[in-house]
Amino acid sequence: MGNLELNKPIGQSISSLARLNIAEAILIAQLSPLLTAMAAVWLLSERLTLFRIGGILLGFSGVITLVWPELGGDNSDEGRLLGVILGIASAALSAFALIMVRSLNKTESPGAIALYFVLAAMLGALLTLPWGWVMPEGTTLLYLVGAGIFGGFAHIAMTMSFRYAEASRLAPFEYLALLWPLLADLVIFRLPIATTFMLAAPLVLAGAGLAAAEKKKSSQTKTVNQT
Repeated sequence: MGNLELNKPIGQSISSLARLNIAEAILIAQLSPLLTAMAAVWLLSERLTLFRIGGILLGFSGVITLVWPELGGDNSDEGRLLGVILGIASAALSAFALIMVRSLNKTESPGAIALYFVLAAMLGALLTLPWGWVMPEGTTLLYLVGAGIFGGFAHIAMTMSFRYAEASRLAPFEYLALLWPLLADLVIFRLPIATTFMLAAPLVLAGAGLAAAEKKKSSQTKTVNQT
């Protein structure tokens, strides 16, 4: 059920996941859209409209609905508090990374931004080399290469989206990323669909739909004013 989104700082995400159960790690990670919207208002002077607030709240409600049965599970790990702190740090760093992408779109191309992101992540990952790496082989290597290719295209698409829309408006759409691995469980791995997914999916989709409706309403208002 857990998915590490492309734009999350990978080190903190994995470290948090190692110390918390999957549901708790996912819930903390999904603070990122909330933080992104708030940071965009503060740093980019964007408007936080009712459509955007409603979209974010619906999306986050969907996440809570999805992971609620697994929250509060038995976890006696002494590093639990550290896992929570790392998870919050991951969400905060991810939010500021998205704000930076939004700002860079004014002067840089989406391809250049994606390239810089990959290079910075690669150099940061190399710093973890002394803690032990395992060279993947065969199918595992192919999966990793495929994940890198698809992740690269996803990052370019995400970067382009920030060129054409405000960060606070795009925040609710981040919750849609939570649906794809769950659908993969159903379609690819033939796992039974959970009741919580049936309840959470409409909330997430409604949040994205509410955010998308803002442009339509704005266009209609502009047309009425012109007439």
